[in-house]
Amino acid sequence: MAERTLPSARRIITALLFVATLVTGGMQLGILGDSGGSVDLGPGVTLPTGDGALIEGVLGLPRSPYPLFAETGADRALVALTYRGLTRLNESNWAMPDLATEWSSFDSGKAWNFTLDPAARWDDGTPVSIDDVLVTIGVASELNTAGGYWNSITVEAGERDGALIARSPRALANLPAMFATLPLLPAHIYSGLAAGDVLTMALSEPPHGTGPFTIDALAQNAASLSRRTDLLLASDTAIIERSTGIGQEVTAIGLRFFADAGAALGAWNGGSLDLLAGIDHAAATESVGTRGRLINLDSTVFTGIATNLRPGEVLRDPNIRVALAALLDPAAIVNTYGGVVARTPVPPGSWAWTSTKEIPTSPAFATAKLKRAKWTIANGVWYFPSKKPARLEILSLPAMAFPADAAIAAQAAAAWTSFGIETTVTELSADDLTERIAQGEFRLAVVNIEIGSDPDLYPLYGSGAVLTGGNISAIQLKQLDDLLIAARVPATLEKRQAAMAAVQRWCAATVYTLPIRFAATELLASSRVSGVEPILVEQPETHLRAVLSFRLVTP
Repeated sequence: MAERTLPSARRIITALLFVATLVTGGMQLGILGDSGGSVDLGPGVTLPTGDGALIEGVLGLPRSPYPLFAETGADRALVALTYRGLTRLNESNWAMPDLATEWSSFDSGKAWNFTLDPAARWDDGTPVSIDDVLVTIGVASELNTAGGYWNSITVEAGERDGALIARSPRALANLPAMFATLPLLPAHIYSGLAAGDVLTMALSEPPHGTGPFTIDALAQNAASLSRRTDLLLASDTAIIERSTGIGQEVTAIGLRFFADAGAALGAWNGGSLDLLAGIDHAAATESVGTRGRLINLDSTVFTGIATNLRPGEVLRDPNIRVALAALLDPAAIVNTYGGVVARTPVPPGSWAWTSTKEIPTSPAFATAKLKRAKWTIANGVWYFPSKKPARLEILSLPAMAFPADAAIAAQAAAAWTSFGIETTVTELSADDLTERIAQGEFRLAVVNIEIGSDPDLYPLYGSGAVLTGGNISAIQLKQLDDLLIAARVPATLEKRQAAMAAVQRWCAATVYTLPIRFAATELLASSRVSGVEPILVEQPETHLRAVLSFRLVTP
């Protein structure tokens, strides 16, 4: 799991300052048109049409559609189509070739060899090189991208042409997958520039990507893109050939950008979109009845109830946590708010996921577990071993802004109170909740955790993560650390799956975080589109990384 932070103030301010540049400068260059409220991109420029043209709706307007600076759904969609990383993620987020054709680790996993595809080019014909990797990592480090993940990564040229070596102070099994989340910037344009200057220059000229699509026209409410056959790599050809879809390949894409869900759903219901991404579960479920189907894109956002396991806390006994989990009903939350039921903090759609033993959901099972923890019950009220009545508090974000989180807290409080454990819910602002958790002043708290493309649970449960703030439960167990560290060692897919299975079995048995669900990330798809399959994503718009496998049926 890559530890994450909110975007830096500098990054946000920079993006806001140059929104005007994106519009006015782009119009001067002929990239942007003043489209108003129609799908027209401007004088003489329209969305693509024809058997190979895909039209997708995206929530959010373009602000800075460039690697490392993408802030909105529109930005992410454009970057997913026009830029590449060294690797790309398959449907389960296992790293596959993209700009790099092969890679291997050495030096006990602290170094990786990557080989660049000699056919890889920027859209202006410049070959992709190690300089592009160096510039991109430099900017990512300055921006503290992925919680500072790239700050300690160094890159140097390998012995062979097109070879590069990436080094880290510790073993990084997830480095190939992380490179898939780091689309490269062109060094021949941005070399030597600070991050703010990169964005300034990028917003003043046409985007320079590596394909497989390029932007033909871009406005505040729409974009037109075309597939560049000269930019297709061997990895692209493999995806095209493996597609299970029926119909025409996607050769052109029209993106419609919407400032709000109402406008997006209006376009969907009106039949002008083939796909619509970024709509919440309730609206998507209601709208799918009008046309097409609903595809659940597996999410990497894990929601659970974190427990405080510091010395002296009453939940340190795993029997208690298992008992509390046995009284919950995650399926009811999923039925209302979407997503999938979680068993551990590893997404079911991930290559790393494994089936674990389910906790029986019955009062009798919970009673047995609590009695094993030396709790007692009298007149329907449970008592701690200290003979004091058992009372719990759950912290949650406000219901108005975070209804799913509040519903989880309310369900837990109702279930435990009716069982004889008096439980209250305290709603806090994001700042206050973060402060309470950071200070260890909580017993239980509903949390949403971005697990990342390549699951790494050490930042969540490792002893060393207590000081960095990731391990909010404050677990410190050598046996668990050994499992978590073993799962970080580079290895074959089969060996990594085995290492992650051991971690998940431990998590399922100890329930440090009471698992609820992985968030709903859904895609509305019309009957015109085939070959669109569930795919594990961090953001809904990034499903477009699989667009080469889509097929279009002529109505």
